[in-house]
Amino acid sequence: MRFKQFNFTTIGALGLVTLMLAIHARPATGKADDGIGSPSHALVHEKPIPVIEPSRQIAEPQYNAAPCEQCNKAAVKSEDALSSSMKDAYKSVFYANDFSYLRNPAYDGPHFAGDSLKGLMDGRLDLGGEYRSRYHRERNMRGLGLSGVDDQFLLSRVRLFSNYRVTENIRFFGEYLYADSSGEGVAPRPIEENRGEFQNLFVDAKLFDCDEMQVIGRAGRQELLLGAERLVSPLDWANTRRTFDGYRATMKGAQNEVDLFYTNPVNRIASTGGTNEWDSSNNNQSFYGAYLSNKSLGKDYGASALETYYIGYDNTDQDFSFHTIGSRVAGKMDSVLYEFEGGVQFGDNADGSAHDAGFVTAGLGKVLNANGTRGPWSPTIWAWYDWASGGDSTLIAPGDDGFHHYFPLAHKYNGFMDLFGRRNLNDVNIQLISPIGKRVNFMVWYHYFFLDQATTPYSVVMTPYNPGNAAVSKDLGHEIDLLWTIAINPRHNLMIGYSHFNSGDYYNTPGVAFAGNADFFYSQYQVRF
Repeated sequence: MRFKQFNFTTIGALGLVTLMLAIHARPATGKADDGIGSPSHALVHEKPIPVIEPSRQIAEPQYNAAPCEQCNKAAVKSEDALSSSMKDAYKSVFYANDFSYLRNPAYDGPHFAGDSLKGLMDGRLDLGGEYRSRYHRERNMRGLGLSGVDDQFLLSRVRLFSNYRVTENIRFFGEYLYADSSGEGVAPRPIEENRGEFQNLFVDAKLFDCDEMQVIGRAGRQELLLGAERLVSPLDWANTRRTFDGYRATMKGAQNEVDLFYTNPVNRIASTGGTNEWDSSNNNQSFYGAYLSNKSLGKDYGASALETYYIGYDNTDQDFSFHTIGSRVAGKMDSVLYEFEGGVQFGDNADGSAHDAGFVTAGLGKVLNANGTRGPWSPTIWAWYDWASGGDSTLIAPGDDGFHHYFPLAHKYNGFMDLFGRRNLNDVNIQLISPIGKRVNFMVWYHYFFLDQATTPYSVVMTPYNPGNAAVSKDLGHEIDLLWTIAINPRHNLMIGYSHFNSGDYYNTPGVAFAGNADFFYSQYQVRF
């Protein structure tokens, strides 16, 4: 068992304890909320599945001016609204955090460690962060896909952010990340270690602001999160997270919002010998696009998200250029939930041939209301179908007309074991989410995977399993995912998960090195401050 000379897990935990002891935490003085959030707010995956109302998550910069001396009673939020703001203060991307509820004189709910670091310098500066530790036990899956390797190890991560509003129109945001691992029997994956890095470091400004339109520009290192994260995500499941260098502009009107970006992905430089190098942008790859959402169309059908987008990816390292046009709609009608997303992808393959691909996701859900012996029970059940094109019967590196999923949160959709990427894939899956009391959520998720074309499956980083031989069967196998999330309070949560994969007949294909079944157990603790 290998351990680092410098164990940041221990130092981070001690530092966190010291910080929590040093920061004044005022207890609640009223009966508004006891600090226990609903399980939906405590999903450590940052809402790994759309539980009730899937929503677009384009993060908006927060410009909160210094608090006023006297509060206009007509503008004070209700007690319930303030409680909801407290629970949702931390977003999937920290630059969208909103702690304005702390500056509202009407708020009389719970306070947590780190709250005294919000609203410093007359309300212009917020400081805070996150500590996360996750234990893995993997059987026959250490690496990418089935690997024949077993391992157990501990991942730890610290994120620290500073959000400084220079004026009502200009702000600086910085976020530092330290990710480490310990106890591995084999070399860590690239997404597991990054010992000291700026995850976000940018300036943004209001370029135009009137009653009907607001334009915000941003320049620097920044995470990207678009829609349901099927194509663009900071990849929170990874210990290191994903980020980009570049530019972004957000135009926001009364009913429409347009997000434009042009970036270069940031290369994660692998740690060697206990050291780390500063990461730099990959100028051989350009990632850009436009994301449009509308708030009024689809209201008659309960739509909470209606989005259209164009996303381009030019990669001279692998000599391809892909462009995707897609759309997404999600919402709720009475107790029926729905989400649909799909797109077409075109461009040029590495050999100069035309690229022609696509993907579709369709989901229908139902909120069930029943009365059990212990009171009302309201689980949610979903039925999903995911398809991503596999292209032609002949492989062309980096891949014929197979769909490329760009920079997604693959973990969120196609199985928690991350065995397959969204390419040459069919995934028929059923999901049950159930609250257990006020603090616990339980989820069971079944997947059946099979190929679109009888060639090869792809990993989550878009590498083919076995490009040399045609598949003897499209049957990839079955996966069952079990997940418990426990909300200690809105800032502390636990996650316990177990997944099992039964391999299908595809693994009898000549040249496939490893077969058999696989297991994955993990537990995670996370605190934000």
